Amino acid sequence: EPEPEPTRYLDISLALNEDLTCEYKQSKLSTLTVEGTIQVRMSSSYQGGSPMEAPSSMPFNLLFKDHSGHVRTLQENKKFVENVSNEREASKRDFTYTVSIPREDEYFPVVRYKCDTSLRPVPIRVQSRVRTQGKLCRVALQISSNPQNPSDLVHLTVIMGVPPGLNGESLKCNPPGGVWNDSKRVVLWCVSELGGGEKFQLQAIFEMSEGLLQSGVDPAERLEFPVMSRCQCVGGQLSDVVLDVSDVDTFPAAISKNVIRRFRVSHKEKKSD
Repeated sequence: EPEPEPTRYLDISLALNEDLTCEYKQSKLSTLTVEGTIQVRMSSSYQGGSPMEAPSSMPFNLLFKDHSGHVRTLQENKKFVENVSNEREASKRDFTYTVSIPREDEYFPVVRYKCDTSLRPVPIRVQSRVRTQGKLCRVALQISSNPQNPSDLVHLTVIMGVPPGLNGESLKCNPPGGVWNDSKRVVLWCVSELGGGEKFQLQAIFEMSEGLLQSGVDPAERLEFPVMSRCQCVGGQLSDVVLDVSDVDTFPAAISKNVIRRFRVSHKEKKSD
């Protein structure tokens, strides 16, 4: 009597990373893009003995569901992936990919996508106000986190450009913590985390040069302080993309999956072009 085949188990980790890049001019949204990548890692095991010969790669199906229609373009990595979706599935925004990766316990990129402009998430906003008083120029920044964010924003950096005519070495910050970089003429702040719906304020105070004071123009109107902020959110995503996995007919296996989600934000605010 032939030996029963051992049961094959595949443990699959899916890493879904999305990147939001947006730019605001005069507090109005000017450009916004959301792009995503999916990476997969797999490990296999057997119950009831080992196979006669271990296969060189273990294919499985990745199911990509875009029922909200957020995704505009979708591109598979043909090195490891074959698109096996049929027209009926694709018309319902369901896509099936057969994935074969060459090694276990290592992440491989399998799919990347760009989202449609109808998806307009706003995880963070930065507002600034400039005031002058005597020889001093004060810039107040307010950083706000959207209450709808799925978890805290972490590793937040805020970089503010400083125009000529201000003495960067004279910088005073409230609260303290801003660092002046003379070669790039920027102030950098680092914040460990910002909870959903939280706001915090930063103030930078500079001395103005004599030339600026005597130019007769109002520095608060003329000076431009472009702000770039970057952060990430672990355990959240921006689109409504849903991922699933299944075994392929020719390679039956019991499958477990784990999805790790993260998005990053790169956000610019400036007055003019």
